[in-house]
Amino acid sequence: MSNKNIKLPKFLPTLSITSLDEAKILNTILKSANISYVELTLRSLISVEAIEYIANQDHINLGIGTVLNLNQLLSLPISKIRFVVSPGFVEEVAIFCKENSIQYIPGVETTTEIIKAQNSGYDLVKFFPAESIGSTNKLKALNSVFPKINFMCTGGINLENYKKYIDLPNVCSLGGSFVLPKALIHESKISEAVDYLNKL
Repeated sequence: MSNKNIKLPKFLPTLSITSLDEAKILNTILKSANISYVELTLRSLISVEAIEYIANQDHINLGIGTVLNLNQLLSLPISKIRFVVSPGFVEEVAIFCKENSIQYIPGVETTTEIIKAQNSGYDLVKFFPAESIGSTNKLKALNSVFPKINFMCTGGINLENYKKYIDLPNVCSLGGSFVLPKALIHESKISEAVDYLNKL
């Protein structure tokens, strides 16, 4: 089974939203910036109501991130989730996603984890935490050993270093708070947020 048929954007907005109001503002920003993918992370104070609102927007391919176990997904609108991202490989989540036609993107840090993901049929994986586990030097070395693996990179990537990642042939997408800072998810900053996204 391949999961490379997900056409993630080069820059994937990755954030946690804590209210329905934030969800509505985020939706306006994404629509105005013509962005069709977003990853909402399951961290503290996450709003299920907000996730459901985003899930019901036809123009958005919704991803759920920071998934550590299956229970985190069970209260969410499963039929509307396009992809699920974990910081590691979670077997029960992988099985659940396959059964529900959801694309699973497991996280990897070591070559052993990459081999496990590849042997399980995954050719798109999350490289996390990117800056702490070897950065672009490691990704360059991995390319010759795992030529069919594509990496979605997160962790420590910012406006100062993102360009060195996005130019690598085995990096398909960058995620993180730098893509769409949470401070811009505000009614008064919608235009600023759209301009910010368009400049990446």
